[in-house]
Amino acid sequence: MEYCVLGKNIDKSYGAKKVLDHVDIHVPMNSIYGLIGPNGAGKSTLIKTMLDFSYPDAGSITLLGKDSHQEAVCLKEDIGIVLDTISLPRLCTAKDCNRIFRNLYANWDEALYASYLERFQLPDHKMWKTFSLGMQKKLGIAIALSHHPKLLILDEVTAGLDPIVRDDFLNLLQEFVSDGAHSVLISSHILSDLEKICDYITFLHKGQLCSAWKRNN
Repeated sequence: MEYCVLGKNIDKSYGAKKVLDHVDIHVPMNSIYGLIGPNGAGKSTLIKTMLDFSYPDAGSITLLGKDSHQEAVCLKEDIGIVLDTISLPRLCTAKDCNRIFRNLYANWDEALYASYLERFQLPDHKMWKTFSLGMQKKLGIAIALSHHPKLLILDEVTAGLDPIVRDDFLNLLQEFVSDGAHSVLISSHILSDLEKICDYITFLHKGQLCSAWKRNN
């Protein structure tokens, strides 16, 4: 089996606090893989470590077959990211984001980005500082999808979305993987969201992967 995310024996501590404890994670290609656990379980730390935002104390991580640290710059073209906290300039608008990100991604698709803004009912000219949490999440999702990534890595993205938008977003993830060429890793503390769409769910507790679930087709 091929894996889009392969993490082996990952350790991470902050001072005396052990946040990740010998974590092994294997995310199959062409799947939606859910990572569930309570706040403080280590989900965000694991994702940030995968993305080379935080370097592990021990262990190794590959994304799409490439070392996540040594080839981090190369990998940015193939990975769409939405973290639990999304930061953009306060005066930035959705239209400004198009100008910014078309210069950052070789495969940025302006027409696709515009279609997501329409789908999520996001205004072109409203400033980021006025966006609600739900609007921020929706803009982050639109940006993440608009450079045609092979892998989406999403951290608590459904939190703050109203039920209709949440269902639309979950449907969107299923559309994303339906061609058999894309994969999703999504973390959440909302099990019902993951049960709707995930092929695999792994439970993280106190920095350790405790149990796993696989959908029976």
